[in-house]
Parts: sequence; C-alpha cells; structure tokens
Amino acid sequence: MFQIIYEETVNWPENGSFIIKTPPLEGEIPVSPDSARRRANGYLARYVGLAMEAGDPALVWGQRPVWRMPIYLTLHGWGQVAKLGEIDVSALTREVFPLSHLQITEIQDRADAIAARLTSATS
Repeated sequence: MFQIIYEETVNWPENGSFIIKTPPLEGEIPVSPDSARRRANGYLARYVGLAMEAGDPALVWGQRPVWRMPIYLTLHGWGQVAKLGEIDVSALTREVFPLSHLQITEIQDRADAIAARLTSATS
C-alpha cells in the first residue's frame, strides 16, 4: 500500500456537497471539513477529554472517504501544545470512527504527562 497526496486549495460551497473531478478521484463529498471538525470535537470532549481539539481536516480518499484530523492537547494560556493522535470522520455521513479504549487511554496518558511537565516547569 502507498499513499498519494494531492493538495489543492478550494473553498467549500456555502450550500450542498463538494464534487471532486480530479481523475482518477471522482465523487461527491456531502460532509464539509468544518462540519467534520465540529463532530470530531464533540466526540473528543465527550469521550476523550475537554482539553483535546481536532486540527485541520484532510480528506483521505478511499472506498470510504474520511476527514482525518490530528488530535491536539490544547491548554489555556499555552494554545496547542502537542499532537496526541488522529481521528477520522466519514466524509459521507459525519460518523465518527470511534477510538478504541486503548487509543483513548494512550492519548489521555500522553496528555497527562505533557501537562504535568508544563505545569511543574512553571512552578
């Protein structure tokens, strides 16, 4: 398996879906990147932690296109401190692909360790 990254800066339409016509990638993406990020942030706040925030979405094309976003630890007064993982949201349905219990635990443990180092450094 290999990855092809095609980057293009476009504006999402105000209403409706985005149509991709860049052979060999052709299809309709009904979920906007902003909508996917809002859904990811809701999931992160509910199941992972309030200090977790989804970054900029990147469309990953495949049999099931997804918006993939980095997960950042965001602390008041510090901003985005560290990337802790990634989260996917369906570009067709807005469904969040749930993180496993192990992934959530690892993200929380990394966040705790980073926050402890930052706060002890300022004491």
